Amino acid sequence: MNIRHGLFLFAVLLAAFGGACRFSTSDSPLEAASPIPVGSTPSANSPFPAAFTPHTVMVGDPAVNYANVEFTAAGQFMVWFEMTDQQGNGIVWHCGVDPQTGDLIPADGKGFRAFESTIYGRANPGLDADGAYYVGADRAGNLLLVRPTSPTSGEIQSLPTPPDVLRRAIYPTVLPGQVGGYVFWIRDENAPGATNPQNDWVELHYISLENPTEVHVVERQTRPLRTGFAPMDSGFARWMRGKPALTYGFAAQDGTVQVRMLDLTLPNPVPQAVTDDPGSKIDPYGWFWNGQEILISGIDARARLHVYTRAPGDPRFSLAESIVPPASGLSRPALAQSAEPMLFGGQAYIAYQINEAGRSFWDVTFGKPGEIWLSTLRQSPGQQWLLTDSLAAKAEPEPFAGQTQVWVFYNVAEGSSPMQAVWRLYRAETPLREEEQWSTQRFLFFPLYSY
Repeated sequence: MNIRHGLFLFAVLLAAFGGACRFSTSDSPLEAASPIPVGSTPSANSPFPAAFTPHTVMVGDPAVNYANVEFTAAGQFMVWFEMTDQQGNGIVWHCGVDPQTGDLIPADGKGFRAFESTIYGRANPGLDADGAYYVGADRAGNLLLVRPTSPTSGEIQSLPTPPDVLRRAIYPTVLPGQVGGYVFWIRDENAPGATNPQNDWVELHYISLENPTEVHVVERQTRPLRTGFAPMDSGFARWMRGKPALTYGFAAQDGTVQVRMLDLTLPNPVPQAVTDDPGSKIDPYGWFWNGQEILISGIDARARLHVYTRAPGDPRFSLAESIVPPASGLSRPALAQSAEPMLFGGQAYIAYQINEAGRSFWDVTFGKPGEIWLSTLRQSPGQQWLLTDSLAAKAEPEPFAGQTQVWVFYNVAEGSSPMQAVWRLYRAETPLREEEQWSTQRFLFFPLYSY
């Protein structure tokens, strides 16, 4: 996810801020392509149960809107946005998660009330040598950095960056063991909203936390007519996890959305195109793992993810793996997105969502039934598991590794329209768990960023 996201988690909400989901530069019909299962055959030597039965449970307060749920990099805290009115105002909270049970601490998730915000300025988590933190903006456009000190406490720092109410999609870096970091955001021209017709362009900005008063402009992009997304919103901008490298979509000459990267580890960095293969890149996630760069992206509006790899110094990413749900209960599965990676037992996995094909991004992501899947990543042979039913619309899967098992949290919207709906929070069981008959040495848990 992605949010995983820009988009909001409620019709206007998702168009407003960057999150886990994007699909194209225009709000055109979304049709499903026939999926070709790749890497979905279980291994004869698989350590996982031969059969897995999905089991989900609602968590938190059923009356509370749990929007933009994110876990800090080492998994101690959940950061989320509570929408409190239909104008997109709300509160940024963090809480703890019990590593034994997956339960929220406290049970309603309202552990520390960090600051009042909006759907545009809600916070996202980062990591540095001092630990976990999150960054967002208050309703006046001031950037705030919060370091959780417990499930019910935190330290708030106001950054001296000039305030700006036209910021959205605010994301810090995840750089374990490194001092300092960076924060990017997307700035709208005249009014908040990725598809707001008052905006002819959007810009990608970033700051260094060591010099937060200096704002760097990466690129300005034209927003398509009507309600279309700019390429940096469909190929949504993200920091590569574990490396200060910023990826984002751009419009290629062939009409597809490809990916550029700004690598801040280089002297005099400039954005460079890093993909050029067929298909628009949707909601790409970058990950620096085991000395290799990995890029996981949806392709066009299909129920298909492509996994790309690149050794440092190579000019382009190369396709390494395709991931397609092998047995969906949807009649026309579409729009694979929010492919969030994680580690378990030293092996990589991703959780992702698909939904029934429909008329537009909004219709598919929030009006159509969906499924949450778990897949192996860069394992041979590959394996996938359906974690939910195929009934209600589902969004933003977020994996959480506890002491002896992994869960995936996700949202379900219940209501007549996204802005009026109650966004409930669910938790799905996964087959990733430590059992007595398994080798404890082989299946020790590793936080996602402990490399």
